[in-house]
Amino acid sequence: MAPIVRGQGLKVADQLQPHPRILLTEDLKRRVKASCEAEDCWQELDKLVMGTAERLFDEPVTPIYFRGKTMLPQARELFRKVFFLSYAYQFSGDADFAKRGIKEITHAATLESWNPKVFLDVAEMTMAVAIGYDWLYDEMNPSERQLVKDALIKKGIKPSYDNTFNQFLTLDNNWNQVCNAAMVWGAMAIYEDAPQLAAKTIARSLKSSHLPMEKYSKNGVFPEGVMYWTYGTTYHILMLEALAPLLKEPVESFCSEGFMASGQFFLHMIANSGSTFNWSDALEKHYLNPAIFWMAAHTGDPSLLWNEKKVLEQKDFKELRQSRMLPAVLLLGAEFSPGDIPSPSSRSWRGAGENEVVTMRSSWEDPEGIFLGFKLGNASEHHAHMDMGAFVLESDGVRWAMDMGMQDYHSLASKKVDLWDSRQQGGRWTVFRYSNHGHNTLTIDDSLMDVTGKARLLKYSDQKDFRFAVGDLSDVFLRKDRSVTRGVGIKNDDHVIVKDEISASSAPIKIRWKMVTSAKVDTNGNVAILKKDGKEMKLEVKSPKDAEVKVWPASRSNRYDAPNKGASLVGFELSVEKERAETIEVLLIPGSSSMTPMPSQPLSEW
Repeated sequence: MAPIVRGQGLKVADQLQPHPRILLTEDLKRRVKASCEAEDCWQELDKLVMGTAERLFDEPVTPIYFRGKTMLPQARELFRKVFFLSYAYQFSGDADFAKRGIKEITHAATLESWNPKVFLDVAEMTMAVAIGYDWLYDEMNPSERQLVKDALIKKGIKPSYDNTFNQFLTLDNNWNQVCNAAMVWGAMAIYEDAPQLAAKTIARSLKSSHLPMEKYSKNGVFPEGVMYWTYGTTYHILMLEALAPLLKEPVESFCSEGFMASGQFFLHMIANSGSTFNWSDALEKHYLNPAIFWMAAHTGDPSLLWNEKKVLEQKDFKELRQSRMLPAVLLLGAEFSPGDIPSPSSRSWRGAGENEVVTMRSSWEDPEGIFLGFKLGNASEHHAHMDMGAFVLESDGVRWAMDMGMQDYHSLASKKVDLWDSRQQGGRWTVFRYSNHGHNTLTIDDSLMDVTGKARLLKYSDQKDFRFAVGDLSDVFLRKDRSVTRGVGIKNDDHVIVKDEISASSAPIKIRWKMVTSAKVDTNGNVAILKKDGKEMKLEVKSPKDAEVKVWPASRSNRYDAPNKGASLVGFELSVEKERAETIEVLLIPGSSSMTPMPSQPLSEW
């Protein structure tokens, strides 16, 4: 085997192990197999991968075609199939799995290109073909190896050296992480045939990948939100884990402080129900992912896996058939036993950085406990929404105050919406879900928030009798003639307070307070009763006294907006005369509450 070539001062081992070399060793295979024998949950997941791979025998080779300008869904499907088949071959020794996987990667290798104009397409294709080439190598004949190896170099790695396509190298978001991970996997797969190119590519990716690492705040907040943390961080870790045997230094030495702390971010962004606090472009669904298992292992903190523990114990794995990362979950997670995972120590968490966020809960163990998430920050980060000051709320196992999350990108692009124009009057903010009109925050004078503004956390408490956070929202409104402060908190682990203090100014102002909910809403004056899944929550406006709670559609009726079926806005409007201040206080009281809530103190006294 050819020696590793040192690149740009990168310290690596003298020899590269034979195929398979990406993520997998014989020792790891033995340990994963032992875990699957010892723990029912891991055994079930192993069976799921094997069973899914068997079903692929009867499916055609993945067709690769364009949907608009991209073939990303098809590239990801290719990655899923090849990863499952490769795992099944390595852990069973059945050559039929390898033969089926080889059909996939040889077909991909014959394509004219992997679409470098959208380099994320190249990345997912490269990941798929690299893992297949590496793990199925022994079952490939010389002509198949040559075909696939040439494709990895010519259609995967070489386009990354073309300045027309390699902008990902200078980005500080998830694209950088995904594309660099792919280039490393591709380089490792073909290393012995192109050692200079491979070493150069590995060194370049390690250097470039520090850009997104620096975006993680000191205590771990990823500014693109929890879903893109899962995406970008998972690929970043797959890059580091693949390189670990080659590095003379521990992989942690290639990681920023914030990156290594970000397992806490992921942990605290998941509510008691198992759904995420899905601010920014994100969905509520939480799936097992390899990144959090890696974080738990490398920080020595198994409590990071509290949410994974619940998934593993419930064994509700059916949807994971579609997760291309499931084999990696087994590789990086199977040595953790659910019974050894403790609950986290703190019920509240403050995430610092450009997108400050706070979460709090009444319990970790009780799935029906109260969870409250509060988003500050800005609307200028990649994948951001105008959600400054927004909150989500769960109690009694129901999400009462929800974030509708992202809308399918293709549904907007196909209707000519420029979703990535995030200037003040850009196309992004015409979409209901993305603007402040569709979030659980204040709207002033029916206008958008200021895309250049930033909401800042003023104070925060984790005291048992009152967990709270107070933020300054003044800068996020286009009108700068009033200060706006919002406080949210859980009182006595029993009910929630949302309080806004708005200072006086020289001109009148119109305010809409609103909350997106999927519950059925009955209103009566300053009170609304929300009902869902046999549970109730009371929304009571303590101030202003004459508030009239109403229900509005969760839509602005644009032809391109998602229907947001089942969602509505509950809230109220008020007009404030010039030179008058206003206080808004809303109590959100679960049906299981045992207390009589009292109005709170001014925010200055929280």
